[in-house]
Amino acid sequence: MRRIMIFIAVLFLAILITIATANNVNNEIHLNSNFFFKSPYEEKLDLRIETEGETLALSPSGDFYYKNPLGLYSVMSKTEPTIKSHKIDGTSNTAFQFDIEPNHITIRLQDNDSVVYESISDVLASIDKNGVYRVIIDAYWNKLDDKDYYGSLQYRLDFDITLHPEIQIKTDANFPGNILVLTISNMKDTYLTELTTDLSHGLISTAPIGDSLVYFIPIDIWAKAGDFIIKVEIKNDAEEIVANLSHTVTINDKDFVTQYLYISEEVYETTNSDAAYKEFRERAQTARAVSTMKKLWDGEFILPVKDDYVLTTDYGEIRYVNDRITSSRHSGLDLAAPTGTEIYACNSGNVVLSEYLILTGNTIIIDHGMGLFTSYYHLDTLSSQEGEFVNKGAFVGTMGSTGFSTGPHLHWSISIYNTYVNTWQVLDYDLLP
Repeated sequence: MRRIMIFIAVLFLAILITIATANNVNNEIHLNSNFFFKSPYEEKLDLRIETEGETLALSPSGDFYYKNPLGLYSVMSKTEPTIKSHKIDGTSNTAFQFDIEPNHITIRLQDNDSVVYESISDVLASIDKNGVYRVIIDAYWNKLDDKDYYGSLQYRLDFDITLHPEIQIKTDANFPGNILVLTISNMKDTYLTELTTDLSHGLISTAPIGDSLVYFIPIDIWAKAGDFIIKVEIKNDAEEIVANLSHTVTINDKDFVTQYLYISEEVYETTNSDAAYKEFRERAQTARAVSTMKKLWDGEFILPVKDDYVLTTDYGEIRYVNDRITSSRHSGLDLAAPTGTEIYACNSGNVVLSEYLILTGNTIIIDHGMGLFTSYYHLDTLSSQEGEFVNKGAFVGTMGSTGFSTGPHLHWSISIYNTYVNTWQVLDYDLLP
């Protein structure tokens, strides 16, 4: 019996050596290693993701070789790993931990395979908006004389990223009468915000763009120069405070011209009456009270007059009419040209008013989205209808002298809802590049 047992053991060893030699010139056994030998590394190949005291273990795929008791290499072939999701925010400290430290690792985002990152901090720094990102980690162990293992393994996981909301002032030229553009990035649909400020302003427009929230703040034309604080409190749908943000904005000083205008008493009395202002509030201001909450305009605005014109009154001028000071600043640009001069939409949007008003004559108002409106007063003819969508540069009417007017001209204004703002600002640059 003893001789039989010895014979079986020798035969088994001979078969094992023969298979190893025949199948691989490197003496690697491509059989299930656990059938013959228990690998000392079987429980040490998981990758641990550690974030703020929480640990996630990832199993790999790939081949890992180790020397067995016979001095030959056995292989542990790992199947496709189970992909796990890991929630982190932009302020978390996240690190990789290996029981057997690899000689080299590469990290990639699946949707950007051309970029290879050396550390997880580099990966997180490259992510600029909330979302779920597939991360692929390749680990390599070199075949070295002083090591009894080598191989390459791949780990996969999904990072569910929540970045911390950040506040930014997008406009550099902040003067009385200008639009101050403020954005809060890394917002979620469930977040609720409350903005407070000591800056004097008109009705604020707020609209989402991607994962950012954009504020158009119309700075009061009477605002004093100085530094002002804007605070934004952000809560989630459970009424828990997510962030308290603040930013100091500097309002620069600006001088406005004084203009003296003279008009016949007949025109003054018939077009500058209580009835005229009541109608204007009910029709024009109501038309600008509700806006499409998405951007309809395209790039910088253009002047609505292409022919030669004369700028007779600038935005913000202090005006005296018949030597009596008006209670408001001039709300736009007065562009004078002959009656019948063609007028064009300064940008794309929805026509929300196209009719005659006592105060402003033939009037067109276009909603460009996100609370941004343009108004065209004193037209001779109207060539667009309420409810129509017009593209930038579309013909909308002709210049005239209807309503409260001293001669043929276009009064063209920009407003955030019903707060008139600096018309030149939207001609100089796109508010949302």
